[in-house]
Amino acid sequence: MRAALTLILLIGCVDTATEQDVAETEQASTTAFANDQAAFNFFLQKGLTNFQAAGIVGNLDQESGVSPTSVQAGGPGRGIAQWSTGGRWDSSAGDNVKAYAAQQGASMTSLNLQLEFIWFELQNFPGYGLASLKASTNVTDATVAFMAKYEICGNCIQTQRVNYAKAVLAAYGQIPYGASYVSQSWPLASGPPLVVKCGESVAANIVLKNTGTMNWNSSTKLGTTMPRDRTSIFAGADWVAPNRAAAISGTVAPGANGTFSFKFDGPTGAACVPGTYKEYFGIVQDGTAWFSDNGDGGPPDDQLEALIQLVPGDGMTGSDSGSGSDGTGSDGTGGTGGDGTGGATNGQNAGCNAGGSSNALAAVLLLGFIRRRRR
Repeated sequence: MRAALTLILLIGCVDTATEQDVAETEQASTTAFANDQAAFNFFLQKGLTNFQAAGIVGNLDQESGVSPTSVQAGGPGRGIAQWSTGGRWDSSAGDNVKAYAAQQGASMTSLNLQLEFIWFELQNFPGYGLASLKASTNVTDATVAFMAKYEICGNCIQTQRVNYAKAVLAAYGQIPYGASYVSQSWPLASGPPLVVKCGESVAANIVLKNTGTMNWNSSTKLGTTMPRDRTSIFAGADWVAPNRAAAISGTVAPGANGTFSFKFDGPTGAACVPGTYKEYFGIVQDGTAWFSDNGDGGPPDDQLEALIQLVPGDGMTGSDSGSGSDGTGSDGTGGTGGDGTGGATNGQNAGCNAGGSSNALAAVLLLGFIRRRRR
């Protein structure tokens, strides 16, 4: 039975690729397949880096040319990832395109449905290698990670997959605005919270690397998120606006580090509500785009966090403990509106999450056994 399964995997990866190598190599050196950009943008929107998204698409180019109607000649492969009939295409329990499409009320041969199914598998089955993909730091490693853990092919023609991925990255991977985490002055939100007294100002800064192609300037700002443009209860006189903690001073070129400096100001009077608060931040080019928008390089809106324990100031008692309210800002770009405050929590930990970026500070440790599943 094991031999039979291995044979199916080998057939699913080799036959079609071998027949198409000559015809497709020339095309890939100058242009990508028709659905490459849509697939690339899809995985960017899920929070992957540009080279990680390109690594997936390079594999899909090799498998099917990113065609959702692709049928392997003489073999079981179907769709953009060439899932096997009798397996992940239509039969594997809890893990097949047919059942997923029925659940979503969509066609099995829809491009978006198949892209969503890839993401469903990556998120729900650790053996398909999302952790390895997110740990990759370049397009070659990303391509190999997806090939080895998700495609699980035999003679995979790795060089061709990498070439396709590099072509996709060159064609679509130039991200105008992007940032990656370097350091921060306040404690990581996965650990004990930053203690701020009501009426106290606590100096803070966060350093990020410019991973885009555009210079940063005074319009590049650290804005509140979750939701975007939320008014922060920790905003003080040194903030650019109640929903903009800081702006870049001078110019930060691509590849250089930029520092956002500001203070967490403990509220006073009736606004002094002791409790544990989560503050979320994102980077915005005011009047142009949030860095987390589709087509830009992040970080995601929920990645940069501060976990703050607000306590009464000296000689103060504060209002009812732990009764802070959730923020309700608008979802616009570059505004100064949005009324609400950071939400008080019940002591839940939060961190500089790894969800959207390979450069996030905290790596996710996935526990459980790794299963190699039949394609």
